[in-house]
Amino acid sequence: MRHRSAVLATALLTLASVPAGAAGSDPDWPCVQILVPALSAGQIWPGDPIEGKEGDWRDIPGTEPVLKQILNRRLDPEQEQAAIDRFADQLEANGATTDRNAALTALFAGAFDALNQERSQAIAAIRRYAHQQRTLLDSIDAALTRLQALPADSPEAAALREDIAWRRRILDERRRNQTALCEQPVQLEQKAGRIARNIAARLE
Repeated sequence: MRHRSAVLATALLTLASVPAGAAGSDPDWPCVQILVPALSAGQIWPGDPIEGKEGDWRDIPGTEPVLKQILNRRLDPEQEQAAIDRFADQLEANGATTDRNAALTALFAGAFDALNQERSQAIAAIRRYAHQQRTLLDSIDAALTRLQALPADSPEAAALREDIAWRRRILDERRRNQTALCEQPVQLEQKAGRIARNIAARLE
């Protein structure tokens, strides 16, 4: 009986350790960060509005390579800024003074659109992860209920305890990965803000 109680207590402790959402209102949002489904360009971009300009970069020669470069997650902030500065310098060298702001705005619009989409995908992945976690929690809870109804020394109880322990190991491993998963939208938001500042600094 003491052994069965210990199994129950440990499993229930694991159940209690999984967060149910930053504000406790969304069971499929396990992160401590407040859920913001989509970014707003107006909060980070001081230039002209970018609505409807997400694809304008395709009409500006030389924009695609720099856009791909600054969207690369492996690029550090200094490299991002250097790529933007080279693009702005090239625009100035080509004498495109009248279109310079439009080209820089198009670069930001393309980058912001791509980052917002990537961020939405990351949020969707977190929601799927959280839903899977809760499904696993429910299966552990159901197994604990069955275990309580079995004789402690029965073969079925022994097998069920092993199954619960296995599910708990999966739960613990996934919980350890949660912090890194929750940081992805934040990192993309920070990248969008950094790119906005660097491009805005080169506007006339």
